[in-house]
Amino acid sequence: MASEGSRRSSGGRFWGRGFRPDPVLLTLAILIATWAFSLVRIEGYRSLDYNLFTLRITAFLAIVAAGQTLVVLMGGIDLSIAAVISLAGVLGGNLINQFGQVGGITATLAIAGLVGFANGVGIVTLRLPPLVMTLASLSIIQGGLLIYNAGNPVSGQSPLLDQLANGNVGGVPSPVLVLAVVAAIGVFLLHRTVYGRGVYAIGTNPRAAELSGVPVARVQIATYVLCSLTAGVTGLLILGWTSYSYLNMGDPYLLSSIAAVVVGGTSILGGRGKLIGTILGALLLNILVNILTVEQIPEAGRMMVQGGLILALLLVYALAEETR
Repeated sequence: MASEGSRRSSGGRFWGRGFRPDPVLLTLAILIATWAFSLVRIEGYRSLDYNLFTLRITAFLAIVAAGQTLVVLMGGIDLSIAAVISLAGVLGGNLINQFGQVGGITATLAIAGLVGFANGVGIVTLRLPPLVMTLASLSIIQGGLLIYNAGNPVSGQSPLLDQLANGNVGGVPSPVLVLAVVAAIGVFLLHRTVYGRGVYAIGTNPRAAELSGVPVARVQIATYVLCSLTAGVTGLLILGWTSYSYLNMGDPYLLSSIAAVVVGGTSILGGRGKLIGTILGALLLNILVNILTVEQIPEAGRMMVQGGLILALLLVYALAEETR
């Protein structure tokens, strides 16, 4: 069996002396190359309107992926976000019709936060693995929504959500500005607060974090609440974008949010990663899907390309980590 030193040595020979690819910079480089290819290959992609539209759509994914990043940094995962997005859309539409924009949106986000609170409490008190707890929440919410409205689409007219989802401020799509606010809050929490240090510490070694005085249970619960809130924001934005919601509207965001986190360089084992990487990863995935769609690559081929990209980047990050 090879020793730790020999593995590091072989990793160093592979990369070359002193080469340590930064995951965020690597994601950025691939993003720029992919975007440049799309501009050269596809004439319609050269318009400003199309690129702004791409940013608008990417913001929906990046917002929920930002919450997923917090959970993954802590060494967990949240599979309930797809159901929370649908929950926010369906309940948001009805609550806005009943209580007005402010009351309906506030109540919807509060309910989304409660889902995250339940996830966190279940993981902390029942010692359930995050995968199991959040998968159970996913099933319970989807079943509840099916009973609530029998799977029928729900309309919801809200000028505020319409502006946030479809509007522009100074030529910038409004969802991008919402993403900027979410990202700014996330970066501040991760890098300027005790909470953020706790997230990284738990992701690195939960037992050591607890012995160091980190309030592990509170940090875990707070993180799942924040993740569910970002999913709730995404659900409301989709409601504002389409003016209606339906049972499975959040499904496309489940695996894609995890993919954006991984592609952005966050370790799936926790403890390492940056929020900006996730945002770049979401944009990269969106542009890649657009290119493959225009090139008329079948769905199976698109899935294989995305999976191959994720595996390749995981390999690069793993080899780079061996050389540290």
